[in-house]
Amino acid sequence: MFGRRLELVGSMDLQPTMDKVHNGIALDFAQYSLLREGADAKLYQLLGRLQGEPAAQAAHDLQTLQEACQQLAHLLQASCLTLRRLQLPPQDQRLAREALEGQLACMQACLRRSLGSFDAQA
Repeated sequence: MFGRRLELVGSMDLQPTMDKVHNGIALDFAQYSLLREGADAKLYQLLGRLQGEPAAQAAHDLQTLQEACQQLAHLLQASCLTLRRLQLPPQDQRLAREALEGQLACMQACLRRSLGSFDAQA
């Protein structure tokens, strides 16, 4: 994603798509791709603005986060596919779903708590 494409994708308003996710609406492949590309473009824009020694560590951390998020998304998809193929009884399917949703809720709670520090500085 370079130049004009980065600028266009980075300027997209992701909020309607993010609202769907927060409201439990499953995204189709196009919506998911749009969300991923938009989030990546915003990250690249931020990385382009971070310069100097103190910002170098932040840029490295953000790149590591991006790679970890992509890896986590692939692992979640693979885990769900594996669990689906096991054809678990309904009770175990429910337990698997609750376990995965619980893990995601913990990550989202961590993010919300961390983002709260941005509000405190404003």
